[in-house]
Amino acid sequence: MNRTHLDNILNNATNFSNNSDAWKIILPMILIDKFILDKTDISLYNFGLLRSDSDVLVTLFFNNKVLSPTELYEAMLFSSGGMTKVLKRLEEKGLISRIPSSIDKRSLLVQLEEKGEVLIKQALLSIAEYQSQFLSILEDTEKVVIENAFKKLAYALLIDDN
Repeated sequence: MNRTHLDNILNNATNFSNNSDAWKIILPMILIDKFILDKTDISLYNFGLLRSDSDVLVTLFFNNKVLSPTELYEAMLFSSGGMTKVLKRLEEKGLISRIPSSIDKRSLLVQLEEKGEVLIKQALLSIAEYQSQFLSILEDTEKVVIENAFKKLAYALLIDDN
């Protein structure tokens, strides 16, 4: 898609229905999402990771490096069957380990290993670099407005756990 195609869709979308103004916001979001995810997948591949692998590693990294499988699953976007495969793959690579819970000896916790922490830090730095370059066309005030608007939209999608 080029600018002309995008502009044609955005300009003509308002004639489609009373709710077509949403396309003026949603379509660019979809294009940005696709671009970011495609670039992220390439970057992760260079680190020997899939997006699902990085999702687990990032979640552990930013949550004190140890979670129960249930806590981890609740923070993930894929099924428990998918989770089992991902955990097995990461454990075989030495990026995570399964350790006994001090609270419930019958269950195992998922722990981020040093090797996994080093790898996910490197991947995150690589991803942050091109994301920053992408966003560099925006003024700081524009970034704040977009950040707040997206956060508001993201919060509307979340289940309130209070």
